[in-house]
Amino acid sequence: MVSRTWLFGLLLAVPLIGFGIAEAIQAHFNSQLHSVLRKEYPAATEQQLAQVTVARLCEDPSPELRGLCGTNANLNLMSRGALGAGAVGVALLLFISLAGRFARNSRRLLVILFTPGLYLAAVILIGLVLVHAAVAMAAIYYAESALIGRIHVGVIATIGLGAAVGVWAIARGTFSLVRKAHTLVIGKALTRQEAPRLWKEVEGSAHQLDALHPDNLVVGLDPNFFVTEADVTCLSGKLNGRTLYCSLPLCRILSKQELTSIIGHELGHFKGEDTKFSERFYPIYRGTASSLAALQAVAGEGSGSIPLLPAIAVFSYFLECFSVAESRLSRDRELAADRAGSSITSSRTLAAALVKLHAFTGVWQGLQEASANSLRQGKAFVNASRTYAEVVGQSAGSEALEGIAEVHLSHPTDSHPPLSLRLQSLQVGLNDVATDALMVTPLQGAITLISDAEKLEEEISEAYQVLLARQLGIDLEEASRAAEGGA
Repeated sequence: MVSRTWLFGLLLAVPLIGFGIAEAIQAHFNSQLHSVLRKEYPAATEQQLAQVTVARLCEDPSPELRGLCGTNANLNLMSRGALGAGAVGVALLLFISLAGRFARNSRRLLVILFTPGLYLAAVILIGLVLVHAAVAMAAIYYAESALIGRIHVGVIATIGLGAAVGVWAIARGTFSLVRKAHTLVIGKALTRQEAPRLWKEVEGSAHQLDALHPDNLVVGLDPNFFVTEADVTCLSGKLNGRTLYCSLPLCRILSKQELTSIIGHELGHFKGEDTKFSERFYPIYRGTASSLAALQAVAGEGSGSIPLLPAIAVFSYFLECFSVAESRLSRDRELAADRAGSSITSSRTLAAALVKLHAFTGVWQGLQEASANSLRQGKAFVNASRTYAEVVGQSAGSEALEGIAEVHLSHPTDSHPPLSLRLQSLQVGLNDVATDALMVTPLQGAITLISDAEKLEEEISEAYQVLLARQLGIDLEEASRAAEGGA
């Protein structure tokens, strides 16, 4: 969480110091003027002397005072610039806070305010960096001139260069910051000809819900289901538009009806008012969060990244304020999508499917570790999806349902409420669907909707393990030779 005190300090430090130095130098000039006047007019009272200031003399300056008056005018400009920068900095933080508060209760406002607000914050930050630099340079120049009679040109030049770097970094970072999320999945896109039954199920559900159809249908090994407008990269290449992702391992443990309810939930995000939210907000919101994390990583690499700190702090605060609105609205839209999914099957069917997903998606992580160990020994799973289903079958006891009520499902662009809240909304208890949820070898499995599923699973499993080996730095040929030698 970004500290507001630290944020205000970051945005007000230079203006306050600059204003204080300008006021101190002007007070120093007036003190010197009064000292001269006391010598020339010893009979003058302190009250009379106080009426004579550099500012008053400069209202109609004589030729010999033009240099002093020019400096005084610059100090006045420095004071006004410092005060203005401080006021704008405070106003920026107040705007961000208020925008985040207004967006909490309106999905439409959240869509309208987020991206333009982020760009506006960037433009204001660029202006503040320039003004802060000008104030800091002027403060050093006039303070050293007045106090020590010597100017460190190198320090002033460094501040100017830092400001230029900061402006460039903010401008470049902002345009890379506000972008769509990008999702990478180990899977393949299937055409209508390659998976006619699955496409028919998807399009039938979309028609029944009066929701938008997906442009792409991807199946893969990740234990997840989602629809996204974010760019998706898979084994078939980069996909644009609306993509529905279906998990092959989960299709092995779900029934056809349970899969239909899950698909209905996902397509529910592209129904009615939620469509604009799914298309225009979430991909940008998650992409911005990912880009900010990357920007923070860069900022941690050395002192040369110091000019990025104000931008990172303000952008982090911006996301933090809007994340409250996102979390609140996300819960409501997920529950609405659950209602959509249950409307084309039943509340009990969707509830059973949700319990299965919450109870058994974690098995995949253990399978990944086992796969990595096998690769180091020169072995590989022929069909990781089938192996997953076998492991789930062995662990499908009542203990698998313990402690899952408060678990959240992961999603590449959205966040989900805990299972307990979703079941409560569906008016179904965990115990009511426990038997159905533990039925992980259904007679009419969802996997039967996918043509040549075994062949597809084996192909994707091979690609997945090659990528996993590359990620772990495992030489598959060398590991295979070692395994053969050991045998």
